[in-house]
Amino acid sequence: MKGVATSMEKQWRCTVCGYIHNGENPPEICPICGVDASYFELILESDKPNTDTTIKPVAKPIIEQPDKEKAIRQALYRISYGLYIISTHFEGRDNGQCANTCFQITSDPARLAIGINKQNFTHELIQKSGKFGVSVLNQTGQDHARRFGYRSGRDTDKFEGLAVHRGESGILLLDDALVTMQATVLSQMDAGTHTLFLADVTNGEILQEGDPMTYAFFRASK
Repeated sequence: MKGVATSMEKQWRCTVCGYIHNGENPPEICPICGVDASYFELILESDKPNTDTTIKPVAKPIIEQPDKEKAIRQALYRISYGLYIISTHFEGRDNGQCANTCFQITSDPARLAIGINKQNFTHELIQKSGKFGVSVLNQTGQDHARRFGYRSGRDTDKFEGLAVHRGESGILLLDDALVTMQATVLSQMDAGTHTLFLADVTNGEILQEGDPMTYAFFRASK
């Protein structure tokens, strides 16, 4: 019967969200959290529940560990991220960049934080203006991620030719986005190569229905 696992089917567990997939191979993309097939592990018979009510220790497969620095990087890769276009405006200059560090801090008041590399032009303009916008990409936003992520706004107008609108704060926002938000910076924290900006959300709009782009989905669909 379709959708029911047989005793011969393999089962795969997403190591990020725990989703279980039945089939000969893991899915290309996890339908729950969006990570690719490399994040799935085969569930061994010893891992599966049985009718024996006796509690027994379950042996987990041991993954060969890399050196400490590689282990830290690989551990960080397992954190789920979205992909966002962070935009800003100051004294007639518009700019934006792709970022994966954007997250809600509180809902009342509505506050979020973003992490921006200090070398980026967007960082310079946010510090001068104290304002920024967020356009949340949908799952067809790969071209936007590349346009805003692979070149500097000091040398080119990244918004040229795109469908955009200017928010109440004067910041350009993408039309082709799930939602947009505008924010005013409250404070900032030095994070080494990056600055973490804490901000009040002053405006939001719903433009589309759909699922947001994740970093894992973007990497798998490049």
